[in-house]
Amino acid sequence: MNLPALLSGLALTVLSTWSWAGGTAVLEAGAGANRVSTTIEFHDGNMRMGAAMPGLNGYMVMTDTGIYMVTAQAGRPMVLDLGAMMSMLGGMAGEMMQSQGFSVPNGIGQFLEMSDTGREEVVAGIPGRVYDLSYVNDRGTRQTEEIVLGRDDTLRELTDTMATWSRMMAAYLSIDLGDYQSAMDDLLPHGDGILRLGSGYRLVSINNNAPDSSRFTLPAAPQQMPSWMP
Repeated sequence: MNLPALLSGLALTVLSTWSWAGGTAVLEAGAGANRVSTTIEFHDGNMRMGAAMPGLNGYMVMTDTGIYMVTAQAGRPMVLDLGAMMSMLGGMAGEMMQSQGFSVPNGIGQFLEMSDTGREEVVAGIPGRVYDLSYVNDRGTRQTEEIVLGRDDTLRELTDTMATWSRMMAAYLSIDLGDYQSAMDDLLPHGDGILRLGSGYRLVSINNNAPDSSRFTLPAAPQQMPSWMP
């Protein structure tokens, strides 16, 4: 499964209100040359996401006013208002987002069953419970993988923050995540978030050190359309 699908997996159940302590998490997904590391900073409902991958020279910021892509043009910061841009470009916007490594595909199409293995596993310093998860993926193929779910206050806040991001991105891209959310509704009552899924996704680290508010400040005024587009 790819990184955005797993981010959705972390996100798509809105948990009860939690104190916004903030923190930083590092996630890894994929295999071999396609393995991607993503750093997510979050605090007070704001989020900053950056993926370490070739050709990616920007990051994403979510605030209470929307989601923005921050990149550079001619050495100067450029901020794109994703909501406004996607409403103008339609499907082209989704292609642009995917080219920058950000999208919200539906990775788990249908939840089938989950059984407790009786084993525990510590991931990123968080104790987790190991389950065998069977589901139908977005290609219609049945899969069974181990999933590790953990309980941790900061993991819970990450999940809650990502829930907001996923809903907003799905709305921007006109993606129906209803079936996937139903699947996650069955998963996340067993924990505050996903620590590991098979060999394709793992939470590498997470801490509760709140990022400085400047990390969520836009470096320039948002544009509705890149200046290089007609």
